[in-house]
Amino acid sequence: MKISTRGEYGLRAMLYIARNGQDAPVTSREIAKRQAIPEPYLRQILALLSKDHLIQSNRGPQGGHLLARSADSITLRDILLTLEGQTTSVDQILALPCNIEVGPEHCVIREVLLEVKQAVNTILGGTTLARLAARQQEILDRKIRVPSDLVAEGDPPSVLNVLPS
Repeated sequence: MKISTRGEYGLRAMLYIARNGQDAPVTSREIAKRQAIPEPYLRQILALLSKDHLIQSNRGPQGGHLLARSADSITLRDILLTLEGQTTSVDQILALPCNIEVGPEHCVIREVLLEVKQAVNTILGGTTLARLAARQQEILDRKIRVPSDLVAEGDPPSVLNVLPS
């Protein structure tokens, strides 16, 4: 699965807003600084999120950005669909014509890629912004180290509790 910088920055911005925007709006300048996102690019991302009613954006001295609805009702899938137009690049592969000898309706590769797409959509659709924010706090509180990649076979299991059970 490939997520562009727009998707990554959007997820980071939404998580920041969920964690810090309960009492007052957060400014794009604050998000950009704290999340190391170029502010002009962040403003474009926030405009897309606002257009799809994931955040509320207000201008002026007391302005800033808030979630448009509860963090419990916003999934990672919602955010990525807004910013990427799809949740996985498998969609692009599935859209290609299949010219293998057995034909597309009997293609085992297509079957596997559909399983990958379903798994990604299940995880992203089942992971809310609230769950992500709570897990982020737990990671910080307990000083949990998040691995940089999946562990190799035989290693102890990784702690990835944010994923739906």
